Amino acid sequence: MKNILFILFLLPVVSFSQKIKFKKDKIIFDDQEVAIFDSKSKTYNFSYLNGEKAFDAIFHGEEEFKIEGFQWVELINTDGIKTEIPYEITKVSFSAKSIMVRLLSEKYNLIDANGINKANVEAFFAEDRESLSEKYAGDIAEANANEALKKSIMNTYNPFVKDDGTILFGGFQSTNIVGHASFNDNVYTITDLDRITVAQTKKTSNTVTSVNVLTYSGDSFSYDYGSRTMLTGQFSRSFAQLLVEELLIKGYKLGREAKAHNTALHNEKVKVAKENSVNLYGVSGYVIDEDGTKYEGTIYAVFEQLELNPDQEEPNVYDATSIDNYGKNVSVKYLNDKGNSRIKKFTAKDKISFCAIDNGEEKCFYGLSTKGNAMKKIANATNFGFNNAYFYQVSNSVDGNMLLTKPGETGTYVLKFSDKEDGFMIDSRNNEKLSEALSEFISNCASLSEDIKNNEFDLSEIINLNQILEEYKACAN
Repeated sequence: MKNILFILFLLPVVSFSQKIKFKKDKIIFDDQEVAIFDSKSKTYNFSYLNGEKAFDAIFHGEEEFKIEGFQWVELINTDGIKTEIPYEITKVSFSAKSIMVRLLSEKYNLIDANGINKANVEAFFAEDRESLSEKYAGDIAEANANEALKKSIMNTYNPFVKDDGTILFGGFQSTNIVGHASFNDNVYTITDLDRITVAQTKKTSNTVTSVNVLTYSGDSFSYDYGSRTMLTGQFSRSFAQLLVEELLIKGYKLGREAKAHNTALHNEKVKVAKENSVNLYGVSGYVIDEDGTKYEGTIYAVFEQLELNPDQEEPNVYDATSIDNYGKNVSVKYLNDKGNSRIKKFTAKDKISFCAIDNGEEKCFYGLSTKGNAMKKIANATNFGFNNAYFYQVSNSVDGNMLLTKPGETGTYVLKFSDKEDGFMIDSRNNEKLSEALSEFISNCASLSEDIKNNEFDLSEIINLNQILEEYKACAN
């Protein structure tokens, strides 16, 4: 298949320690925002974090031959100066955005952990380079005219389409069936052994000789053999034969290749989504249950739904009327006293705490119900969620009083006081209403309660939440 072919022509892998992520319009290196980024089709726009435009990068690739030798990147700075570089893959990825960012950062040092390097950008555009678009124009024309390539492929696979549409590799007497060709409503369809549509021609009239093809991987190409590619109004073995040959030239080998590719693509998307999520998948840690029993082993906790579509403009938004089970459970795989492997699941409502090592950092979580999030309670009750207990990450602790955050959500905080079973959620209410509710919640601490009621604290500021914990410890002691 075309996308698989080009990754075989790789550069020697360069050591690159940073992990690249994309979040909305930002590029992130190791959790540090480094640039503003926008991509549409094959155009990538880069800006400094202050919003100042840096440069654009445009991918160019000859559709007939998806190999690196015929792919390049055109870069344009803010003065309109253009330069061209080879499109090179420093690390295999199904994400075109990741490939582009890695190329510009690793090979040309235009982006690093501190952001877009302005001095390097200026030096980059000041350097004279060969015009790859002109060079490749000649190379591609020569390659298109090179029948030796097609002959080699045909000799290797010897494809043959039977009158009933059966596609064989190995000649007309072969029993090696790899797919099927069909014709309906002026459209030819090629399916493989898994009945996956590998390619389909675009609908056209019987007088047009150019054939436009769209493949299952989203690639498109066209070819024209004059009268040989004119539609006849019924299935033509010779037309289907040409289509299969063109697919082979592009790297589509039918059989069960599409299913294998789709599985690999899905697995890669899941892998990337897991890396970009706040979920914990098989990391070292421990769980402490309500009785104080400690289970050490491998931790699994899912706080948010995986985002498998890297091109969606907005992150997934959970339906407010659905049951929110994310962040309510944690599992630990451990060895019991007999040395046997066991898996135990705990829920947040059972007053569970756990810690885990995530990217070299220990993160601790506390399970509890909260006051102040009435809408979530109503949603869960309506949909049989029954409880609003979640695992919250410990941000700060003062003598057992804690400031907690909800993983995967920004701006959601919980105050947990050591002498109270429930936590208090800092939600979207205005400061006056929130202060009145919090004041009542800690009415046992009269002085602090009064100050909060008098709106002496802006509860949207983390520093004030930590200050409340500090002052509350005097009441708790």
